Amino acid sequence: MGTRQKITLILSGLFLTFLILMVIIVSLNFRDFGIKSAEKRALLTAEVVKGGLTAHMVNGMMDKRGYFLDQIENIENISALWIARSPTVIKQYGEGFNSEIARDEIDKKVLKSGKIEEVMTETATKSTMRMTIPFTATAFGATNCLTCHSAKEGEVLGAISMVIDVSDVRGSSFITVGYIAAFAIIFMILVLIIVNKFFKPYINIFYSIKDVMKAAYHGNYSKRVDGGSLTESNAVANMLNSLLEKLQKVFEEIDKKVYIFVQNKNKEISNDPLININKTIDQLSEIYKFKQTIEHDEELDDIYERLAYVFKTKFSLEDFSIIEADTHSGIKKVVYSVNGCHCDVEAGKCRADRINMMVDSTIFDNTCPVFNKPDLQYLCIPYSISNELNLIISIVTKDEQESLRVRSIVGLIEDYIATAQPAIVSKKLMQILNKMARVDQLTGMFNRKYLDEFVETAIPQALRTNTPYGILMIDIDFFKMINDTYGHDVGDEGIRIVSRVIKESIRSSDIAIRFGGEEFIVLLYNCDKNFVKEVAEKIRINFAKQKISAGAESFSKTLSVGAVMFPDDSDSIWKCIKYADMSLYYAKEHGRNQVVCFDKSIIKDDSMQDSF
Repeated sequence: MGTRQKITLILSGLFLTFLILMVIIVSLNFRDFGIKSAEKRALLTAEVVKGGLTAHMVNGMMDKRGYFLDQIENIENISALWIARSPTVIKQYGEGFNSEIARDEIDKKVLKSGKIEEVMTETATKSTMRMTIPFTATAFGATNCLTCHSAKEGEVLGAISMVIDVSDVRGSSFITVGYIAAFAIIFMILVLIIVNKFFKPYINIFYSIKDVMKAAYHGNYSKRVDGGSLTESNAVANMLNSLLEKLQKVFEEIDKKVYIFVQNKNKEISNDPLININKTIDQLSEIYKFKQTIEHDEELDDIYERLAYVFKTKFSLEDFSIIEADTHSGIKKVVYSVNGCHCDVEAGKCRADRINMMVDSTIFDNTCPVFNKPDLQYLCIPYSISNELNLIISIVTKDEQESLRVRSIVGLIEDYIATAQPAIVSKKLMQILNKMARVDQLTGMFNRKYLDEFVETAIPQALRTNTPYGILMIDIDFFKMINDTYGHDVGDEGIRIVSRVIKESIRSSDIAIRFGGEEFIVLLYNCDKNFVKEVAEKIRINFAKQKISAGAESFSKTLSVGAVMFPDDSDSIWKCIKYADMSLYYAKEHGRNQVVCFDKSIIKDDSMQDSF
C-alpha cells in the first residue's frame, strides 16, 4: 500500500470514528433530554391533578371530578391517565369514580412504598414513558389532608399514573443525527480531496528521490530527480540534481586525475587515490567527536565552554568572546569571554550582527564604533543559529599578522559552529520549554509549579529583608454554572477575561498565578493592607463590568476575593495562602461578589472549621 493510500485510509478511519462517536453522543443526549422533559411534564401534571382533586374535595364536588380528569388526559402527548386510591382511602370513601383502584403491580408498588416509579417503553414506531407518582398525607402546607382523611402523616393516600408519548423527541434526534452525519461525510470528502491534492506532488518527488538514491547506492549517479509542477519540489529537485552532478563530476575526476592531487600534496605520484582527502577525514572525525560530546552536555553554557576549549587548543585563540544576539528583541548577551569583552555590544548595536558579515579591523580603521581598544585588532564573525538566535564570535588579536592567520581558519571555526548549532538550538528550546512549563497556556499567567519555585527562592529573601506581600485568592462566583450552561469553551473565555482584568489591575512587580481551575492567586509586592484592599476591589469591580460572549448572547459574572498580608498574618507563606483561601470561602458563604480581608475571627467560624 502506497503512502498516499495509507494517509487516506488513516484520515477516513479517524473521521468515521469521530462520526460514530458524535452520533452516539447526540442520540444519548436527545434521549436523556426527552426523558427529563417527560418527567417534568408528569410531575407538573401530577401537581395539577392533586390541586384539582383537593379543590373538588374541599368544595364538595368530588362526584364531578370525572370531567376534570378527562380534560387533563386530553393534554398533548399524554396517552393515558388514571388514579389509584390507597386501601386506606378505599376503606373510608370507597373505590370512587370509575373504579379508582390499583390497575397493575406498579400502582400497588407505589401505593406501598410511596416512591415514584418510571418505566420506558420503546418500539419501532413509538416511545412512551409510564410514570406513577404517589400522593401522601400531610397536615402541613396549603391544605391539611388529615382533616378529611383517616390517615397518618406521610401515609400514601393514592397515586396518579400517566403514559406520556416521547416519540417526537426521538424523531427530532433522528433528524438532527442525520444532518450531522451528512455534514460530517461531506466535510470528510472535501478534506480527503484537499489532502490528496496537496500530498500527491510531495509523494511523487519522494518516490523520485527514492529511485535516484537507490541508483546512486549502486554507483549510478546519472539519474536525476523529477521535481514535478510545484515550485518547492522543483527547488528541492534542482538542489539534489546539482549535488548529484557535483558528486558525479568529482568521482569521475578522482578516477581519472587522482595523480594531480597526489602531486600537489607530495610532489610525487602516489598509488593512494585518497591521500588528499585524509586531512578532511581527520577533520570530520574531530568534529564528530566534538558533536558526540556536546550532545551529552546538560546545559547550554557547557556547549559554549566546549567551543571555547576548541578555540583555545585547536586554533590557538588567546582573546575572544562568544555573544548571543536575539534577532527579535535585539538583546545581546556575552555568554563567554577570555579577557572580557572589549566592546559595548550589550549596550549598543553590533555591526557584524546588523550587516550579517564579518567585520575586520585590518580592512578599515575604527570599523566598529563600539570596540573600545584602539590598540588591538579584531574580527567579529556572525553565525545564524536559528530564526531567533545569532552567535557573534569576537576575536581580538595583537597585530595584523595574527588577524590574517585567524582569517585563514574562519572556515574551520564555522565547521564547529555549524556542528554545535543543533545542540545549541536544542538547549535553547529546552530553556523555552522549561519556561513554558511554568506558564499556564490558557491565560499566559504563571502556574502552580512557578509558585512552588517562587516560594522556595523569593520568600526567604522577603523574610530576611522584612518585605511584605499582599496575597489575593480570587475565584469566579458560580463558575460551574457557566460550564454546565454554555460549555467549557465559554468557561475558558471567562477565565481568560479574569486573567486579563487581573493583569491590567496589578503592577509589573506583582505576580499573577493561575492556582487551578477558576481560582487565581496574586502576590502584591511590598505593599500595605489598604493597597491590597484597593487592588482587590479594582479587580472585582472591573470584572463585573466585563461581558462574556456565549454565541448570540452575553452575560456578566462576579468574583469573590480573599486577602491576606504576609508576614503580618503569618510568617508561613503557605499558611497565608490557606488563610486567603479561608477568607475567599468566607466571602462566598456570606453573599459572594465581595472582598474579605483575613481576620482571626474567620478561623473561629464554625462553618470554616468544618471546611478546613
